[in-house]
Amino acid sequence: MKFQRKWRGALALAAGAAAALPAHAEVIEITGEFPAPSREASLLTSLHVAPISGQDGPALEIAIERALANGVPFALVAGRAGRQGAEGTLSGTVSTGVEESRYTRKDKHCVQKDANNKKCVKEEEVEVPCKRRVVNVNADLRIVRETDGRIVYSRGFPIRDEITWCQKENPPRTVEESVSNAIGNIAGSIRYDVAPRVETYRIRLRETNKGMDKPTAQQFKALIKSSQRDMRGACQAWTAMDQATPGNGSLLYNLGLCAEQRGDYEGAIALYRRAVAAGAREGSDGANRATQLIAGRDDARERAKRR
Repeated sequence: MKFQRKWRGALALAAGAAAALPAHAEVIEITGEFPAPSREASLLTSLHVAPISGQDGPALEIAIERALANGVPFALVAGRAGRQGAEGTLSGTVSTGVEESRYTRKDKHCVQKDANNKKCVKEEEVEVPCKRRVVNVNADLRIVRETDGRIVYSRGFPIRDEITWCQKENPPRTVEESVSNAIGNIAGSIRYDVAPRVETYRIRLRETNKGMDKPTAQQFKALIKSSQRDMRGACQAWTAMDQATPGNGSLLYNLGLCAEQRGDYEGAIALYRRAVAAGAREGSDGANRATQLIAGRDDARERAKRR
């Protein structure tokens, strides 16, 4: 299914850092809250999903309500009370179009086999009749804050699903399945946009001991291995090593990860920036990630004030 998806913001940073880890890479596991891309929408105290126009509008309403039913920081309200008392209202429209066309594909077919009728000895190209189906689902949705009429979220969702099949084949999915998948994709994207996420992610420790003398390098290598059993102890030992061998990129980067794990995001940013200056380019991603974690923490505090 060729649905359009955006993997944005902090979630992409965390997932990208954890991707393609070598089989025996030593990692640190961190849990943090990342902010919603649409901050103002995520700070609402309650949300009502209004009727969405279009033939598939009711199905999209239900899908959105299900996607937002759990784990979001605002109350999802329905019925008359929801219409009258919700701080925000989600509304919009959805349209669906289906196009089918015919085309031909050239395939090689066996036209002659050997005497035992097992091995093909002659092939010819033949034209095979085929069909192409394109299902387009387009939704335009927005959230209005009722207290001041401000639009705090607005996004279009153009989704296209193209499938083909030929003679003696069955289409891989029905129109109904294509539309249902698109609606689910839209609902999931809205949740991603308007709700913060608590993520547990794994980041690879920096293992290179370049720039260290031999005894320090051996100690550093041993701490990398022991960190999987005792990360706190490794972090304390790296702090002492940094005082004895200041300015090493690997030590600074790993100490940045230690600070990020314990929630000291400002300290992590300072360490990551020092690591970059010392040649550890990974520190740039770390600083960006910690910046997002600060935003997530600040948004959580703001929501607590508004309750």
